[in-house]
Amino acid sequence: MRIGEWDFPADLLYDRFHQWVRPEGGEMVLGVTDYASDTAGDILYIELPQPGESFRREEPLGAIEAGKWVGKVYAPFDGVVVAVNEELLRDPRAVNLDPYGNGWLVRLRSTAEPGAMMRGDDYRVWLEGELARQPSAEAAEKNGATSGAGR
Repeated sequence: MRIGEWDFPADLLYDRFHQWVRPEGGEMVLGVTDYASDTAGDILYIELPQPGESFRREEPLGAIEAGKWVGKVYAPFDGVVVAVNEELLRDPRAVNLDPYGNGWLVRLRSTAEPGAMMRGDDYRVWLEGELARQPSAEAAEKNGATSGAGR
């Protein structure tokens, strides 16, 4: 599915932090959306948790530093980190180049039902509403505002 200029695979779950989750073999793979990686600019640095770390829903798991902002990565549900994408620690550009593939962030094992995750159509409605509330780039530039992924 496309929303504006950004791709959003219909088989993923999304949250209000512009993150996606894909169930895979009893685990959940977490990443950031095409929208987040594009509006952030070039990803320069990524901080990820250690495998085995436990977390609670909406608790920060890590951070992403980009050319336009620094944002947190949030836990989409209660669980445990199973693995991290160590390649991103050496070269975080994969998040910009392939956010739904090689740019994944962490693999998680849920200890509770994912909460507040949206399916594709629900995410489309939510994101289009968010985008409609944002000032136009021209108005933002006049007011001296900067762009970002809304984190």
